[in-house]
Amino acid sequence: MPSVRKLSALALVVLGVSAVAPGGVPASAQPRAAKPATTPTVASKPRTVTLLTGDTVHLSTVDGQTAVDVVPGKGRERIPFITHSAGEDVRVIPADAVGLLNRGKLDERLFDLSTLVRFGYDDTRASLPLIVQHGGATPAGLAGARTTRELTGASAVAESRADAVSFWNSLTAASGTERQLRPGFDKIWLDGLRQPSLDVSVPLTGAPQAWQAGWTGTGVKVGVIDTGVDQTHPDLTGRVAAAENFTADPDALDRVGHGTHVASTIAGGGDASQGRYKGMAPGASLYSAKVCVQEGCPESAILAGMTWVAQQGVKVANMSLGGPDSAGTDPIEAALADLTHRYGVLFVVAAGNDGAGGESTVDSPGSVDEALTVGAVTKTGELAEFSSRGPRAGDAGIKPDITAPGVGIVAARSSTSDLWPDDENPQYTSMNGTSMATPHVAGAAAILTQQHPDWAPERIKSTLMSAAQPNTAIGVYEQGAGFLDVARAIQQTVTASPVGVAFERTTAAQTRTVTYANSGTSARTLAVALDAKDADGAPAPAGLFSLSASSVTVPAGGTATVTVTAQAGANLPDRYFGGELTATGGGTQVQTPVALDIARRQLTLKLIGPDGGAPRADQGWVTVLTDLDRQTLLVLDDPTVATHRVRAGRYLVQTYLQTGDPNGPQITSLVRPSLDLSRDQALTVDTRLAKPIAVSVPNPKATAVFQESGWTIRTEQPQIWGSNDPYGVLMNVPFDHVRTAQIGSGKTPGFVSYVNGMWGQVAQDGSLHNSPYVYRVYFYEPEKMMNGLTRKLRAGDFATVRSRISADVADVPVARLAVAHAPNNSPISRSNDGRQTPPSFTYDVPNTITEYYNQDKKAVWQSTSAQQGYTYYQSPWTSYKPGRTYTVKWANGVIGPVFPEPNFGQQFATRYWGDTMGGPGPLHGDGAGHMGFRHIVGGSVQVDLYRNGVKIGDANQTPWTWDVPAAKGDYRLAATFRSDPAFTLSTVVDAEWTFKSGHVPDGDLVKLPMTAIRYTPELDIDNKAPAGRLFALPISLDRQVGAAPGRTTSLTVEASFDDGRTWRKLSVLRSGEKAVAWVHNPAGTGFVSLRSAAKDTSGNTVKQTVIRAYRY
Repeated sequence: MPSVRKLSALALVVLGVSAVAPGGVPASAQPRAAKPATTPTVASKPRTVTLLTGDTVHLSTVDGQTAVDVVPGKGRERIPFITHSAGEDVRVIPADAVGLLNRGKLDERLFDLSTLVRFGYDDTRASLPLIVQHGGATPAGLAGARTTRELTGASAVAESRADAVSFWNSLTAASGTERQLRPGFDKIWLDGLRQPSLDVSVPLTGAPQAWQAGWTGTGVKVGVIDTGVDQTHPDLTGRVAAAENFTADPDALDRVGHGTHVASTIAGGGDASQGRYKGMAPGASLYSAKVCVQEGCPESAILAGMTWVAQQGVKVANMSLGGPDSAGTDPIEAALADLTHRYGVLFVVAAGNDGAGGESTVDSPGSVDEALTVGAVTKTGELAEFSSRGPRAGDAGIKPDITAPGVGIVAARSSTSDLWPDDENPQYTSMNGTSMATPHVAGAAAILTQQHPDWAPERIKSTLMSAAQPNTAIGVYEQGAGFLDVARAIQQTVTASPVGVAFERTTAAQTRTVTYANSGTSARTLAVALDAKDADGAPAPAGLFSLSASSVTVPAGGTATVTVTAQAGANLPDRYFGGELTATGGGTQVQTPVALDIARRQLTLKLIGPDGGAPRADQGWVTVLTDLDRQTLLVLDDPTVATHRVRAGRYLVQTYLQTGDPNGPQITSLVRPSLDLSRDQALTVDTRLAKPIAVSVPNPKATAVFQESGWTIRTEQPQIWGSNDPYGVLMNVPFDHVRTAQIGSGKTPGFVSYVNGMWGQVAQDGSLHNSPYVYRVYFYEPEKMMNGLTRKLRAGDFATVRSRISADVADVPVARLAVAHAPNNSPISRSNDGRQTPPSFTYDVPNTITEYYNQDKKAVWQSTSAQQGYTYYQSPWTSYKPGRTYTVKWANGVIGPVFPEPNFGQQFATRYWGDTMGGPGPLHGDGAGHMGFRHIVGGSVQVDLYRNGVKIGDANQTPWTWDVPAAKGDYRLAATFRSDPAFTLSTVVDAEWTFKSGHVPDGDLVKLPMTAIRYTPELDIDNKAPAGRLFALPISLDRQVGAAPGRTTSLTVEASFDDGRTWRKLSVLRSGEKAVAWVHNPAGTGFVSLRSAAKDTSGNTVKQTVIRAYRY
């Protein structure tokens, strides 16, 4: 079976470069719980990451959607890029690294932007930490790098960000259209970070019974690979035989507190609590390898620490740390297996704290067969919500192996940490996590090792698992063999191997043999039974599992076997099944977890290259299966492997092929929009069927500055903010380098393919500043993949849009951006069908600019105008008619509250869902009705929420969110924004709304019944009105779209000519939701401020004040 990388992903994007250069930490002490509902976010802080190859990636997230901008390194300007996006996760892979990745020569995390940022490996750090596996070569000869630590068969290396291109060129060499590692180098890994994942808990495991029998772990060496150990703590004084520091810290002190807590759970004496918080094996000797600091655990440090403890002769090593697992073997996993066999060390590893994420969340290196992997339960035996679950990624193996208490564990508190002291005894602290469960099992292993010093690690593991106590309410992929029982383990003479039995899902019968070994002096007759259930706890269908015998007799010093058969059948529901194979008799009970994988189907891909031949491993093939039912990606590693077993379901299949020179490749993209894999399928992917894309504009002098082709598919209703629809895009690869086709025939509802381009005049400095024209082009094909596209556009194919743009602040250019998508392609608007932000044309303002838009079928366009760091405006989605001319005003007065259009999306609207109110507050739209906002920097904002006259919430930033009582109440929302001194108009905007609101069902969203008073006077491009004359103020009373209807019953308007110190009431003529007020502007020069109030038929009110609304 080929290697398959599973990504919790929703997208694949292939990026190129524009023809124009634009101007494990310890398993956490507290569980990594599922993210709660978050405040709607306008934008997150941009991050910049320089890749291994020297290319720079700029990341920005707007409302949950990540935009990616790639700037190639020097000399790499023509390299395309492949990007996988998965919600918050983004991977950017240079095309010249694809072959090395497919051949397993580069760590995938080197191009995982989300992981790099999460580790703190963005460009705020001067170097990228790597692990270079090598044979005859050494990293000393590589440009732009320095060796920080020597490891077995590898070196820890720091790659200079500034010299990353030189490093890449010295590490790799061109070989045809691919690059190869230079001789002597085997693989390049990211030196990543892993995360650190008793008075009641220790007795629950049966440890006191072991102590009474004389087994306390005395004489056993136990490694603690963690954050260090506080050797001055009374519980640990004299118990640490040796300590080494493998981090960048100057000493081995435990400043985090995690390692001290773990060490005392293993072997603490309980001295500071009169024995109350004694550890599992108080007689054991501890060997502390400090590999973790506050920020995490560098993998090179972990490797060094693992090797050191093994060399000290430890027999048990606790690793309460881990990181995300994937199919394949990483250096830490390989080291764990090697050290287990070479030194006889049993590594006891935390399963991880990602259980809220569901199945297949067990961390690495706990996923390794040799590891004894520990899940967490409460002190009453229920599975901890945070405890990571199986099955193991890649092969559905059973993990975790065993469980132990991991909730509310009180143990020693490091005196050099900031951990909160226990209320009863400040020498201790309470923590949650599989990190806390793991040392219980490590201590139990030390007890068994004292009792049986000649036993190998696998026998210790087998005995602990065989003696475990399963909870019938918990599945095998959650608890393995069950809850730790050291009291039974020290008496156990019968064990089972293998320690777990996992079956693949096939219709043919499968058998596995379980062997029982008896180390006792008398034979044991055991009744054997298997109680199997599905993932929901319902009994498994009759006949799914069967046993060759209902009982076995295991002779003294001998073995006996039982055969387990799984017969899935064709109609078995697609879910996991499993249970405990239990052998009981004569006081003996032996547990073996048994599981059956979910349904998988065989997909056979026949890939045909442009020459009609089969693919080669050194070619740039990438095939991605998008699971449309579960919204995940499967990336197929090796194009030469034809057969793949995947979970049954509905898939989108996409294959890319890169041919030609890697500096100017031709890319072929073939897509099967929907493939039913409820049964085995064979698919032929023939690149010869693809046709070219050729699009041109009428101005021969125009330069193409942005070109993309791609697809998107609507799969389900998206979340409240942002869309989660899968998509795939070839970005900025010149159209004449792209060929596309659909695999097979037929139409797929919800699927759209498209091409998108932009042309303009490039300035002499290479920027897109003050271009006299811009052509924006978008074509789409609903329900099928484009089979190429040829369009030679004429002037009459475009609508002309003249945008009159005013200046909110002086001497700051405006950036103009426009994007398009097919109608109804996404129920909630997104930035565009792709995820890379197109380049912006910039202009000095005030200015009137000319843009040309084509119109394909019912496509819609959305444009934005922004003065970076100050303002942002966004239009509703709009269609144009070719041949027509449109005039649009931007940043025209009066700047004030504007609610978004219905197709703008939910994310910017004030709203109420469940028992929470939230929103950013729409205080800075323009007179044309463009929703917008101003940046707070240099200004201030204050938002207050009152209920029944009592303030219940306040915030000095946006967006804001507050929990509110469920009962219906009278609310008043008041917001004031004082702008940066750079603004001369709308310097203060104050708005106050009153309304009634009550509880709505969870998941529902109700727009609040609010109205914005929008002024639309005829001002010039400088937002100036004539002085010394009567001036009309047209007014629009804009109800928030989607809110309960209401008619305006009253409106008053006042004006001030002294910045709000005094006010004059204006005459107002109103008709429905439109009105006009009349103001006599004084002679000379100055500013007019406006104050207004309105009420509707439901009693909802609004008051607005705009200081310096316009000038005269």
